[in-house]
Amino acid sequence: MTLQSRTVFSPLVGTTVGGAFVASAGAMLVCALVGLFDGESFLEFAFPGLAVLLAGWALLSRSVAGQRKEVVTRPITGLVAVTLAWALASAVGSIPLLLEGTFSSPLDAYFEAVSGFTTTGATLLPDIEAQSQAVLVWRSLMQWLGGIGIIVLVIAIAPVSGPGVQRAFYAETSGMVSDRLTPRIIDTAKIIAGIYLVLSAAAAVAYLLAGMGAFDAVNHSMTTIATGGFSTRNASIGSFDSRAIETVAVIFMIIGGINFAFYWRAIRRKSLMPQLSEVLGFLGILVTISAAVAISVFLAGDVKGFGAGLLDSVFSVTTVITTTGYTTADFDDWNSFARTTILVTTFVGACAGSTAGGIKVIRVMLLGKSALQEMRRQLRPNAVQVLRVGGHVYREEVRRAVLGFFLIYLVVFAAGVLAMAASGLDPLTAISAASATLNMIGPGLGEIGAFENFEVMSPFARAVSCLLMIAGRLEVFTVVALGAAMFDRIRSARLAG
Repeated sequence: MTLQSRTVFSPLVGTTVGGAFVASAGAMLVCALVGLFDGESFLEFAFPGLAVLLAGWALLSRSVAGQRKEVVTRPITGLVAVTLAWALASAVGSIPLLLEGTFSSPLDAYFEAVSGFTTTGATLLPDIEAQSQAVLVWRSLMQWLGGIGIIVLVIAIAPVSGPGVQRAFYAETSGMVSDRLTPRIIDTAKIIAGIYLVLSAAAAVAYLLAGMGAFDAVNHSMTTIATGGFSTRNASIGSFDSRAIETVAVIFMIIGGINFAFYWRAIRRKSLMPQLSEVLGFLGILVTISAAVAISVFLAGDVKGFGAGLLDSVFSVTTVITTTGYTTADFDDWNSFARTTILVTTFVGACAGSTAGGIKVIRVMLLGKSALQEMRRQLRPNAVQVLRVGGHVYREEVRRAVLGFFLIYLVVFAAGVLAMAASGLDPLTAISAASATLNMIGPGLGEIGAFENFEVMSPFARAVSCLLMIAGRLEVFTVVALGAAMFDRIRSARLAG
């Protein structure tokens, strides 16, 4: 057996994919029950749910024993495990959508499932409200499962530990976004899952109190905490025409955009640093951009009254910076300054360690600090400068990693824009589509505006979008590193041959 085949069929890969299948199957069976009570869509979810459950459990039970014996795990194995888990979970997630007849094209069904699991929120459905309750719950559950993360689910389902699981855990949240809250990865996963469940339940109760019906409240609570943005209504949150519901959505989108380690430290009454500085930076950026957009739409006459403009601006900026994707106003009709500001905001993202996408606030802060240091170095070349944010000192390798991440992120984005343009999209839509999918936003500008969907995109552009969504969910590094490793192996094999 070659080195590559040993990597692909590693117990870690089997454990991760098997766990993802079991979690997805459990959600399908929940939707089957919804379909049974609703009188439709029962078999479309029950059959694939049982089949995927059996396949996942067989793969999981066989791989867990091997995982415990696996002493040495190559770095590439974690990358393969995580990437395959997300790609195959999305493939499994598309099956009910095809059986239900929601989509006739496998690519379209896969696009919707990828958008769900990666919490992007982009959709190809022209009429969401025409779907069965089971399909609507399935869309919400995909985002809820994707928000918590596949590796966290795997560890919860198959409580295994070891270097392999740790590699997969950090491959899913690459760079500097994950915190080990306890010495054991298993305990960390349980804490994250517990916080996630509590916040989801709190959001559901808040939506109910704000006037939502039970079905809508449960669905929106899942997609809000996951910062996913799938809605049960065509006009998203705006269809409820309720400032109370919009306020609840804003509050819980912000809650979903904050590092879960921050909540854990607050619960344990421990020091909130270094997360506190990022949280304050996140809130500061949110307030500043919201105020700027509100003033611009008021002065440009895009809204009726400053109060309405302020509320719509706060909601739109919050949904973009947390990469949720809900809509209450068509910001694509606003003035150029507001639209451009919102487009730029899509790259910022919320806090590291949250369910949001984008570059993340802590990286933006470190990039800003690094830029200031370089400018000061021009004036004082011999001065010793320390990279510090909120009193926390970051090593030089962290600065290099952040700069490297930013460069790779821009390269992937540029490649996505060119691919979208090559598919026939106009420049604004191509830029917005690449940003909306890579940053996991959902709605964008141009032909994929706030109240539009992605039907305008060609099959090629939809396939590119799937790649960008998975890359964005895995924070680019994982997918790019895996691609580089595969390229090196192919080149080495050719040279050896």
